[in-house]
Amino acid sequence: MSSRTVTASKKSGDGRRVLQFLKPHKKWVFADSFVIAVSQVFSALIPTFALSWLVDHILPNESHRLLWGLMWLLVLSAVIDLSLMVLDEYFCHQVAKTVTNWQKLRLFRHLQILPFSFFHNSQTGELLARVSDDPDTLHNFLAWEGSTFMAAVQGVILYSIVLFFIHPYLMIASVVLGVLFYLASNFVGSKMRSASANARQEASRYLERLRESVTGIHLSRVLGVSDSEVDSVTEIRQSFVKESRQELFARMKSVVVIGSFNGFVLAAVYSISLFLIWDKELTTGQMLTAGGLVTIAANEIQRLLRNWLSVRRTGPALDRSEKLLSENASDAESTKGLVLEEFTGSLEFRGVKFTYPGKTDPVLKNISFSVSKGEAIALVGPSGSGKSTTVDLILRLYEPDHGEILLDGINFKDLDTSWLRSQFAIVSQDIQLRNGTLAENLRIANAEASDGELIQALYDSGLKDFYENLPQGLETSVGERGSLLSGGQKQRLSLARALVKNSPFLLLDEASSALDPITETQINQAIARRRTQQTVIIISHRLSTVLSANRIIVIENGTVVNQGAHETLLQSEDGVYSRLFRREAEMGVSVLINQA
Repeated sequence: MSSRTVTASKKSGDGRRVLQFLKPHKKWVFADSFVIAVSQVFSALIPTFALSWLVDHILPNESHRLLWGLMWLLVLSAVIDLSLMVLDEYFCHQVAKTVTNWQKLRLFRHLQILPFSFFHNSQTGELLARVSDDPDTLHNFLAWEGSTFMAAVQGVILYSIVLFFIHPYLMIASVVLGVLFYLASNFVGSKMRSASANARQEASRYLERLRESVTGIHLSRVLGVSDSEVDSVTEIRQSFVKESRQELFARMKSVVVIGSFNGFVLAAVYSISLFLIWDKELTTGQMLTAGGLVTIAANEIQRLLRNWLSVRRTGPALDRSEKLLSENASDAESTKGLVLEEFTGSLEFRGVKFTYPGKTDPVLKNISFSVSKGEAIALVGPSGSGKSTTVDLILRLYEPDHGEILLDGINFKDLDTSWLRSQFAIVSQDIQLRNGTLAENLRIANAEASDGELIQALYDSGLKDFYENLPQGLETSVGERGSLLSGGQKQRLSLARALVKNSPFLLLDEASSALDPITETQINQAIARRRTQQTVIIISHRLSTVLSANRIIVIENGTVVNQGAHETLLQSEDGVYSRLFRREAEMGVSVLINQA
């Protein structure tokens, strides 16, 4: 199928897709439709027919009684119409909020089950726009224009029927002109739809760049590039304004086409009415009524065409939402698996091979090792050897290409992913903290933890002195992404959070990279105390950290090249571990010499 065919199918489906969103709420829509139909009678039909009665009956007969009756009828109609308008607004906003909330949650839930590799190739600003801004486009249409669109459709049908009973020629003329102007507006609307899609794309790019600039303001200041940051954001903003201007120009063309409809249809109807009056087929009052109805109908058609353009403007937003929803879900995230009521806690990698999606060179070529319950093991090796990748596989962020990862002899693929991850507490080099208090961050993984458990975890992670000097204690704010803490404090708080979770397995992925030697020693002692409660897996390039492990597994070029205790591995002078250890020792000596 060509791209032009795909685009055409999307364009023709804009209105149909909006209706699909309303289908689950058809009771509300039908109720609103009934309210609007009744409102049309009181707001338009009664006043226009009153003009005919006034000209053809009341004025010629000088009937004051009918005149007063007509006046009170118009007052009553206005009051009823006002009440129905309020009810209509409530129905429209109720449906709009319900539909939009459902769509936003639908998109957000889908994000939770997408493969982890999807987020490596996606920009945060783009995802935020798809999950929040795009559904708001649909909300704005349903809340503010959905009612007028429905009223316009009903009004055109209702007024056309009334015109038919006044005289068929009048209805035929208005319908033919309406169809012609619909085709013309649809032509210019296609250009507006394209311009709207480009504007939304630039808006997402602007949002992403703005997010990067705000979150990286510390970096831009210390590098002295604040001015260039402003220039970069300004350039993208100008591009967005340019695309928005193109969208505005396209919309103005549509407005010109739609706005000229009123004059054309009125001219046609009055011309036909004059001929009918001359032929005695129409009274003056009927002509005025027809003219009034045509004026109202023309305005309704104008609103209908404008609202249709708004429907078309929602098309790009719906396209982007559908593109996100069409991304295939990860089996690990969407499929329920086994939940083990009891297990010993043995973990095994058996011939695991893995290559990151989109890459050609494998990271892990043939990894095999096992971990027993209560054991503390360390994975070491040169940078890029695949140490951290093993953590991604343990947490099922990715699946092995070949081989198996087993828990008590059961393949990870057969286990429920949520349950499996609940068995592991992790401390990584990339610290993720939320804007809240110490207590709120510590309880993320264990909402039932007591204050005493939180404080003990802070002490075990080397934050005793820090905590005891806080006037607000556990209610102390950490700032956005932990901005009120130092790098080492953030890493120790992340460790405390893992300790609070108190899972069978504790994963430490470069957890001591921002710690001083004294704090590192304290944490190693805390980990040693945890051995009786948890199985510990340590991943670190700092070999001083792995000394607390009772077994060290050495990985190089994606394979296990050796394993054993620290002393045993050092005896092999040409081994990878002894080479790494000597290099770290030499670097430590050189640092001391330079400081001296």
